[in-house]
Amino acid sequence: MVLVGMLGKALLMWSYRSTDFEVHRNWLAITHSLPVSEWYFSEISEWTLDYPPLFAWFERLLSLLAPLADPKMLEIDNLMYASDATIVFQRGTVLVTELVLIAAVTLHVRDPRYGLSEKQQAAGVALAVFNGGLCITDHIHFQYNGMLLGLLLLSASLLTSGRDLLGAFLFTVVINMKHLFLSLGPLYFIFLLKHHCITPSKGCWLPSRGAAGFAGRLAVLGLVVLSVFAASLLPLYL
Repeated sequence: MVLVGMLGKALLMWSYRSTDFEVHRNWLAITHSLPVSEWYFSEISEWTLDYPPLFAWFERLLSLLAPLADPKMLEIDNLMYASDATIVFQRGTVLVTELVLIAAVTLHVRDPRYGLSEKQQAAGVALAVFNGGLCITDHIHFQYNGMLLGLLLLSASLLTSGRDLLGAFLFTVVINMKHLFLSLGPLYFIFLLKHHCITPSKGCWLPSRGAAGFAGRLAVLGLVVLSVFAASLLPLYL
């Protein structure tokens, strides 16, 4: 089923694409060609980075592989460049990274706590694989929402299984990749305040009683969140 879905989306490679295709190609060029300190401040290109820094690092990682397909896609002044190799590479990265969502959904529906039958599990995975909205936004318009939603689902699954710090860590990674997920911040904060700081899960290794325990858990949670922000933002200013 997953293979059929991916092959179907691969057929859309040469379909309509919005300016986001060129924007992301240019971000590959920016993160590959310029020092980190200039990623958000350079005026060389009209397509400036407007996603948080961890997404820029994701683009940087992709840019290390891009020369294997077509080195010219990494030239900043090569505007509207879209060779066949460039199209296959960029579309291919969306396909491959969408496996994060499929893996997250598969793990979620197979969680024995939900007691889903095999048919229900297959239906859940199918809804992710053949999601029309994601097909339009990611595989036609061109974005990486599937990967980001997969990370978000993994984060939520970690919280529901009592692994609060890992869930908080992963959610912080997500909002440092796409700022629109900040709207979920209050929900995560309230959940973690109640289920981690006030009433800790069974797996919590910090003292569970008294103000000292609450303060300790809150401090560790804050340290986890701030460490992600530090890793995301500090390299821009060094």
